[in-house]
Amino acid sequence: MLPGAFASLPAEVQAQLTAAGRSGRWGRGGLIFHPDDPAETLHLLTRGTVRLYRLGSGAREVTLDVHVPGALLGAPALLPGSGQSATYGMYAEAMDEVETLQLGQGALHRLFGQQPAALLALTEQLTRQTRGVQERLSGLVFLEVSQRLALALLALAEREGGWDGPALALRDRISHQDLAHAVGSTRETITKLLGDFRARGLLDLGYRRIVLTDRAGLEQAARQPLGPLDS
Repeated sequence: MLPGAFASLPAEVQAQLTAAGRSGRWGRGGLIFHPDDPAETLHLLTRGTVRLYRLGSGAREVTLDVHVPGALLGAPALLPGSGQSATYGMYAEAMDEVETLQLGQGALHRLFGQQPAALLALTEQLTRQTRGVQERLSGLVFLEVSQRLALALLALAEREGGWDGPALALRDRISHQDLAHAVGSTRETITKLLGDFRARGLLDLGYRRIVLTDRAGLEQAARQPLGPLDS
């Protein structure tokens, strides 16, 4: 079954969509596309996590978004004639083991002509992603890093099926740098905040492993900035 908005499509339409593309796989750190690559292929992320970023001043990497299964990568490929002029304009980097369904422009247009439901699902997915970008930008402006980190941890919990008891051990290995990319901060800041969260009893830490231990506390940390620890 395809993820995201495409999961609601009838099985036969999902099968047609899958048959229209080809599978691509990348290991952690692999680049799915570069900024100057011609935008000829749309990627439907079916497994793993992908970071979109650009290079800022001093070659500093600026994370634009972090996507999970169901996301569409390389939207410029949907523009008519994009393969002749448009480029992706950013890097897409695999943050873990990643698989995508690669769809060429011609195959997409033929499928949309045969199956309008597939076009509706694509539009819904792009709308979700646009809303996600708006929420991310709003968070960067109005929320403290501690709030964004709490929200990211709660989102990871939901992605893994939600809570089933007082604690939740996140199955996916996630580094401090991965979290920094996700919340728009630095590894050093995230390391400090995770230590603070642990001191408050919100989580426990192992080697690239995180155990969430206080759901209500994390939800409170997401709503308002952390105050000083009691001495």
